[in-house]
Amino acid sequence: MSPRHLSLAVLALLAACATPSQQITKKLTDYGVPPAQARCMGDRLQSRLSVSQLQRLGEIGRLNRDRMGRMSVNDIAATLNKPGDEVLVAEVVKSGISCLI
Repeated sequence: MSPRHLSLAVLALLAACATPSQQITKKLTDYGVPPAQARCMGDRLQSRLSVSQLQRLGEIGRLNRDRMGRMSVNDIAATLNKPGDEVLVAEVVKSGISCLI
């Protein structure tokens, strides 16, 4: 195995070891949520969302490629609300507000 392939394999293993909270935090910071707020939201959302809701949250980047790194919690909630998952939107907004204070 080449050094490059070995490095990619190690990175893939490390990513698989990340907790749901860490994965949510990473996605939120990628979207543009400040790191401290994203960490707080990740901790809250991991226990409040279903697997399908977490997947939807992860798809926001694909839907908003042109806005990556510049999205607010309100922007994320508006994107999630388009298909109409009220529980998901409510949890994102609640955790966003709670973690901002």
